[in-house]
Amino acid sequence: MKSKSVPLLLALILLFSVPVSADETSSTSCEILGESTEDRVGCLDSDGDGWSDPDVNWNISMGADAFPNNASEHSDLDGDGIGDVADEDMDGDLSPDDVDVWPEDSGIWSDTDGDGYADQGLHPKSDNCPFIYGKSRYRLQGCSDVDGDFTPDIYDDDADGDGIRNEMERAASSGTILYDPYNADSTPLDSDKDTIPDVLDDDNDNDGWPDDVELDRGSDIYDKEETPFNLYFNSNTGFFYSGGLSGDSFSSEYDAESIEISLSALSEIVFEELVIPFLLVPIYFAIFFARRGEYKKCLAEIEAAKSLKQLIELESKVNLMVKEKKIKVYHGLVLRNALEENESKYKSTSMFLGEEE
Repeated sequence: MKSKSVPLLLALILLFSVPVSADETSSTSCEILGESTEDRVGCLDSDGDGWSDPDVNWNISMGADAFPNNASEHSDLDGDGIGDVADEDMDGDLSPDDVDVWPEDSGIWSDTDGDGYADQGLHPKSDNCPFIYGKSRYRLQGCSDVDGDFTPDIYDDDADGDGIRNEMERAASSGTILYDPYNADSTPLDSDKDTIPDVLDDDNDNDGWPDDVELDRGSDIYDKEETPFNLYFNSNTGFFYSGGLSGDSFSSEYDAESIEISLSALSEIVFEELVIPFLLVPIYFAIFFARRGEYKKCLAEIEAAKSLKQLIELESKVNLMVKEKKIKVYHGLVLRNALEENESKYKSTSMFLGEEE
């Protein structure tokens, strides 16, 4: 007996739990049954337009026919007694429906910039920038939003959505190249995609090694796989030592505060401290002998001068050679002394001849 009552109980539960449709519910609330189909189903519809006549259970504000005897009208949005079909201003905002962007909302009616947000204020659809087209939604509505992320450009730190912040684009600009933070096609190069333009990035391949160190050592600043440590023999040839003997004391990661022990560092020292000075020795000697040759040549011309006029010309020549560093300053002083001695000799001779006359 007990087992038979269980299925019966379940059947009763299922019967009463079957949902009743909205149409069935609405028809039971009708005072008089009819053929309405729009707001309620099966209620009195005097004019046959599908909208039910109002009654004690269903009034106009609930959706009943505001004009139960006029089949061409059923609603009066602004309550002015004129049906919405015939009413040239159905929402009563004094803006005719043919120019009203929102003919069924009395709080808004115009959209000057055509962005879907209203010129009128104090409304959920009000435009914060009524004269500038924009689709922004956050913080400000209807303002310029170049990258379409719904954040107004004025509050967007990457207005054009190119991955480079506005201030970075401005900082990367120069006198010849100007980057526009509001134009996604005007974007500075960012090789490692770290949002820092290459011209501002001190590590363009994001391998941890500063570009100036890589350039100094000869490794590629745009290749993350190439560092000063693996330049030779295609393997790691160095490490950084931070002190102590623990496992953390040795690392292949760049660390400016630690001691570098590597083939790359050794090569740099040898090249800069030994090779370059050695290669410059012939140049030093060439400059030395060239200057000495100019000095000896000019001294010979001074000693061979036959007139005061020639000495004056040679003095100008000596001054110019010192200025252009063709001879040493010391040699210039020696030549000037020689000029003065010869000039004094010629001046004395001229005075002696004048006294005899």
